Amino acid sequence: MAGSRHRQFQLKGPEVAQDNDERRGFPRFPIEGTLVLEKNNEEYPIRLLDISKAGARFESDRPFPPESLVRILLDHYPVDVPLRALVAWSRPLGEGLFEQGAEFINLPRAESLLVADFIVEKGGEDPTPT
Repeated sequence: MAGSRHRQFQLKGPEVAQDNDERRGFPRFPIEGTLVLEKNNEEYPIRLLDISKAGARFESDRPFPPESLVRILLDHYPVDVPLRALVAWSRPLGEGLFEQGAEFINLPRAESLLVADFIVEKGGEDPTPT
């Protein structure tokens, strides 16, 4: 999957997404842009809302049921990095628009580092421990 099908990404302030949910193990970074989600060998455009080393929150024009196994193609030059994920939740936002969250699963260390690089490249802080 060489080449980039995805476009602009933008860090949305504040630098870390605010959340009252204390269960999160990693900070979320509000980076917006368009990515591709793969499910059952079909590709669907999604709008990334925020991302962490553990998962992502996105909008889509179709709901993906919780517990669905998907791959989110992270646009990290020079190739797309496929990240295995499990849809954790989905809720309707309005007619034909859904907000959803997915947890990355079984990420090898190299892919986890690429997620961290992606966050830094798009303007977030380095989420890897020093």
